[in-house]
Amino acid sequence: MLLYWAFLFAVINNQLGQGLGLPYLFLSPEYMGHTSSLAFLFLGVGIGGFIMAYHIYSYIQIGPRYSFIATLYRPFYKFLLNNSLIPFAFMINISVNIYLFQKGSQYVDTAEIMFFILSLNGGALGFVILSLLYFIPTNKDLFKITGKKQEEFHGKSSNIQTTLHRHQTWYRPFMVNTYALFYYLNSDFRIKRSRSSAHYDVNILNKVFAQNHINASIFEIFLVISFAIIGLFRGYAVFQLPAGVSIMMLLTIIIMLVSALFSWFKSWTIPFVFLILILINYLNTNTNFFQFKSYAYGLSYEKDKLIKYDQVALFEKDLDDSIIQRDMNNYIATLENWKKKTGKDKPKLIVLNSSGGGSRSAMWTFKVLQVLDSITQKEVSEHIQMMTGASGGMVGAAYYRDLILMENDSLIKSRLDKQYLDNISKDLLNRLSFSLATSDLFFRFTRKEINGHEYIVDRGYEFEQQLMDNLDGAFNRTLGGYEDFERQAIIPTMILTPSIINDGRRLIVGSQQHGYLRSTAYLDDQIGLSHSTENIEYLKFFEKNRPQDLNFTTALRMSATFPYIMPMISMPTSPEMYIMDAGIRDNYGYKLTTHYLLTLREWIKNNTSGVIILRIRDNKKDLMDSKSQNVSLYKRFILPFGNMYGNFLKMQDFNQDELMSTMVRSVDFPVNVVTFNLREEYQNRISLSWHLTEQEKTKVNAAINSKANQESIQSILRLLQLISEEKK
Repeated sequence: MLLYWAFLFAVINNQLGQGLGLPYLFLSPEYMGHTSSLAFLFLGVGIGGFIMAYHIYSYIQIGPRYSFIATLYRPFYKFLLNNSLIPFAFMINISVNIYLFQKGSQYVDTAEIMFFILSLNGGALGFVILSLLYFIPTNKDLFKITGKKQEEFHGKSSNIQTTLHRHQTWYRPFMVNTYALFYYLNSDFRIKRSRSSAHYDVNILNKVFAQNHINASIFEIFLVISFAIIGLFRGYAVFQLPAGVSIMMLLTIIIMLVSALFSWFKSWTIPFVFLILILINYLNTNTNFFQFKSYAYGLSYEKDKLIKYDQVALFEKDLDDSIIQRDMNNYIATLENWKKKTGKDKPKLIVLNSSGGGSRSAMWTFKVLQVLDSITQKEVSEHIQMMTGASGGMVGAAYYRDLILMENDSLIKSRLDKQYLDNISKDLLNRLSFSLATSDLFFRFTRKEINGHEYIVDRGYEFEQQLMDNLDGAFNRTLGGYEDFERQAIIPTMILTPSIINDGRRLIVGSQQHGYLRSTAYLDDQIGLSHSTENIEYLKFFEKNRPQDLNFTTALRMSATFPYIMPMISMPTSPEMYIMDAGIRDNYGYKLTTHYLLTLREWIKNNTSGVIILRIRDNKKDLMDSKSQNVSLYKRFILPFGNMYGNFLKMQDFNQDELMSTMVRSVDFPVNVVTFNLREEYQNRISLSWHLTEQEKTKVNAAINSKANQESIQSILRLLQLISEEKK
């Protein structure tokens, strides 16, 4: 239990999870899109639930060690009172941190902050009091159970006392005193000394604790079932509680289930839990039970439509030259339409590379595109031919692309309106985390019919629905719904590259056929390399499953599946192909861009004046003011693993810069790279999350004004020849 408290104290004191934005979920919770007293009230109720779970678990585990408690009036209440030091310290600690954060970072008035803190503490205290209304009348003390008065027990010896004290032996001084005296806090908050319970029968004392344990387990099971029932209504905005509440609910459920098991199975609990886990794993592997799959919504998962996924199947599905050439010819027709749209003989071709990074990258990518279009009278987006990247960056780019389409159809006035930037920065975490806490881990029984197929829905589905709600109905199309618009060059081509967890390959997902990006067998044969397919083209591999019917939001989620926060997507293959975040293989889109430019180099050379690679990154490669520190003895143990993980994206940078440099030397047209960095200084951190605080949104908006980003704007203008020679 102390580990749970250590985790919570570390989070609210910014010692753990700061990079993921965990502290902000407790210091500035949002409900219905706003940080409010109601949000803090719900958070307080969630904390109150956790506090009660802590008390119940502690009572079951250590209550019998203090046998005198059973002789007190309202034993559970007395135990709770004396067990409240850590919860009390936590409530003081979180209240102080809320005040400091809201005052220093959110610039909220003191009076409003105090109301936040009162709501938080009121919610926690209210839940505890309501719980006691159940425990006080049901949890009986020794005298209520036996119907005897206290004086009737005096002068009698317990069975254990008689057994242990029968003989005075030489080792008696070394025996533990089972009936030690303790000091405790009474109901009137006065410190009292306990009386000896040696004269009470141990069986009667155990009966008091056993009866209280049963009542506690009934309370726990009822609460867990209540959480599951609430989860059925997670699709309604009013039930989408702050993410901090969901975290507290999840911890509460785990503790309550464990303590309920301890009530019934005692010392057999741990073996019982391991046995259950082994059974669930067996059923998951060999039967249709406990199949916690996350589906690609829109695809068919019928048994006769499952695709074989192994080395033999990949070899059989390899593309011959005629198919590759056909796909290339079709895409060149798209390029010709794009060129015609620009109105220039040899336009600059812009390839957008946007990095992963949750909501911060989504908002930053959108912000950069909005600013560039506002300065150039929307010339920049006219020149963007292809978009690729990972995770949140692709969400922001896809939304901007949808707005281009809406504006073209006169559904909106201008994609440059501020309301659209506000939309992309809205919370996506509350609904997702609430689904995780209430149903995903235990009960998945909600089903939805999509494109004629029925699916069990999970937090991945909730994420997609919240995304569309935030964006006023954008992305309400299937993947194939964008094909004609891309071919006509009304919108840029978008190519997603989620990672295949099974073997490290990448799935090339787009509304058009991109077979020309998949095969390198011919080139490999020329230099003596053995051929191994890295890129699997989604449309061709899943042609039996109507791949164009895939919900576009699911395609985006494939590319933005942050581990554990969002579930891996199981594709309709045998064995199952598992899809996760594109950032695992290529967080910046450089790898695909290199392949794209090399494959299409002849057309680009003859039809454009060169390529601009527009890089929109959430972090600068080398952050200013970052420092190396001396390595301590402790860090030497974790350095080989911790630093490899911490430098994962930096290693991608080194490898891909070398790849990009080799590509530039291999083509006969100019390539310019223009970079916009969100974070330039080490201290200027914005959390990697699907939730942004108001302060973080302000940082994203202000980042475009940095000296380096203003210089990048000037570079774009020069390359597109939108400023005079004098300014060059």
